[in-house]
Amino acid sequence: MIDLSKNEMPSDELLVAFLDGELEAGERERIDNLIKADEAVAKRFDFLSRSEMPFFDAFEPLLENAPAAHLESILNNLPAPGANEPAVNGWKRRGFIAAAIAAVFVGVVADRAFLGMRGSPEGNETGGWRAVVAEYVALYTADTLADLPSDGQSQAQELRNVGSKLGISLPVEAVTLPGIPLKRAQILEYDGRPLGQLAYLDPVHGPLALCIVQSSKGAKPPQTEQRRGMNVIFWADDAHGFMLIGRNPVDQLSVLTEKFRTALTA
Repeated sequence: MIDLSKNEMPSDELLVAFLDGELEAGERERIDNLIKADEAVAKRFDFLSRSEMPFFDAFEPLLENAPAAHLESILNNLPAPGANEPAVNGWKRRGFIAAAIAAVFVGVVADRAFLGMRGSPEGNETGGWRAVVAEYVALYTADTLADLPSDGQSQAQELRNVGSKLGISLPVEAVTLPGIPLKRAQILEYDGRPLGQLAYLDPVHGPLALCIVQSSKGAKPPQTEQRRGMNVIFWADDAHGFMLIGRNPVDQLSVLTEKFRTALTA
């Protein structure tokens, strides 16, 4: 039996087992109490329990590229599901776990699938893209970024790749933040257009992201808002829209925003 402390986040597999009624009575009671007492656990449980979410459609392209043999060996070691296990679009929860495992092997494609399926006709100028990014970044924890390699040569190449897709220069020195290491730079996709994300890990406040999209609506001064419990500052120059999002205080984000505006605004 797994010994869970009050502040420990249970794994997704354990929460799914709780959903499917596969835990022993004592462990089920412990998870139930943790969901009631810990807001973060409750939010994650709520996310996993939304059977109506389009998981099948989102992960179907990923499964086409999944390493089938390795995936099958992992699934063979899972306990056999019960006959009354709930299904999602013809898939049982074990099928969704299989898709999630497959997503690990295709990396950033999962990010693109998430943002692609959430494309909104609102467009980036009315905040649609910011809402989608906030929903995605809200899933980040320190563990999401902590173990990513961060050598200078690899980061410089990532920044060049992102910059070339967005038509913007992203030199390492322009996006380096004092005391907040850059962990990853990648291209995602929103509403059929490239979206650049620079992910940082603040040692105090956790994940922080600078997101960039192409925009032709003209320059706009920085504005602040809150989304998904995080602070957001967004602005635009003549060619791009920018969004800085994290759990940092607004005054700290404002200082970082001015650094980015000076270094990156056209």
